Amino acid sequence: MKQGEFVVHVVDPDQAIAEGLETLLDTYGIQVRSYRNAEAFLDSWPYMNAKKSCLLVEADLPGLSGPALVQQLLDDCADLPVLLLISTSSPELIEVARSSSRIGVIEKPFVDGVLIDQLLRLEHRPSATV
Repeated sequence: MKQGEFVVHVVDPDQAIAEGLETLLDTYGIQVRSYRNAEAFLDSWPYMNAKKSCLLVEADLPGLSGPALVQQLLDDCADLPVLLLISTSSPELIEVARSSSRIGVIEKPFVDGVLIDQLLRLEHRPSATV
């Protein structure tokens, strides 16, 4: 990957997790923008430039949940691939992910390599621009 060409938008209220993801992804040349909640992400959404990007979002967010954020993006016809981080096995969230080619699920705790592999697939997805 070339530095700065791919942006991962991380929505997670846990600052330690967001910072850990930023450190991990930075080693792969992936730019990260972090948001503490879905509302902060949505406030920034209209002003984002058209870089290749994806959304890495915690399912269990305060306020607007991760799945509700994903649904809002789908309703708005946003072509943004999503990786939904779930803390426990959730058949309904997995079913939501299977219903769209733009949504993947990663169960926490996850292996760094699994996350990186999924992000690399998203980076090379033909129409993954904001």
